Amino acid sequence: MKRYRSADGEQRIWYDDDEIEQIMEDELRRAGLLPGRAGGVVDVEAFIERHLAASLDQYADLPADVLGITEFAPRKAPAVRINADLTGSAMDSDWCPPGVEGRWRATLAHEAAHVVLHRMLFDVDLNQESLFPNPTNQESRLHRCLKRDVAHRTRPADWREVQANRGMAALLMPKAVFTRAARRAGAGTSSDVGNVTRSLAALFGVSRQATTIRLRTLGFIRDEDADALFATNE
Repeated sequence: MKRYRSADGEQRIWYDDDEIEQIMEDELRRAGLLPGRAGGVVDVEAFIERHLAASLDQYADLPADVLGITEFAPRKAPAVRINADLTGSAMDSDWCPPGVEGRWRATLAHEAAHVVLHRMLFDVDLNQESLFPNPTNQESRLHRCLKRDVAHRTRPADWREVQANRGMAALLMPKAVFTRAARRAGAGTSSDVGNVTRSLAALFGVSRQATTIRLRTLGFIRDEDADALFATNE
């Protein structure tokens, strides 16, 4: 991890991909929420509220294009707010569109990753003697995560959203656990990629699209396999 200033004077943090993987796994382990060797669904709500000690409002009145917001304030717990429409759709057992529950869990994990990876930017104790003073502008303490940010097929423009998406994947599908599960499911062999993806998505409580991206990122499938799966429905 390295703190630096961008050309326009913005305070930034740089993480390499392996570092994000390790940070999120360590946090899950400290929280007692790391899935066992067989895999499983991470309780993201408990991770946010119990482990990160953040306030969580899952029925926030947010604009339609905003899935979630994380707000940081000096000397206060972070506040995570999830769009009420997204939560309501995910909780509707009678009619839940394909992929909605996965998107809801991904949004929770994305916001949790913001807290883990970016909280230090707003920590008064860490910033009081720093070359990078604590931000004072209210807008600088709000991370509005749009639908295009919490997505698997598009690359967010903001560096914090890129990092939060990587953290999201590492939180929901911890690398070591996911790798073992993928091998058991036959990923990287002649097994049907679609069946493998469906099996892993159900095991980790994520969307097929998120699973496909994870398999591709970890080298289990090729781009053409992923592109074929993206053309299918969740």
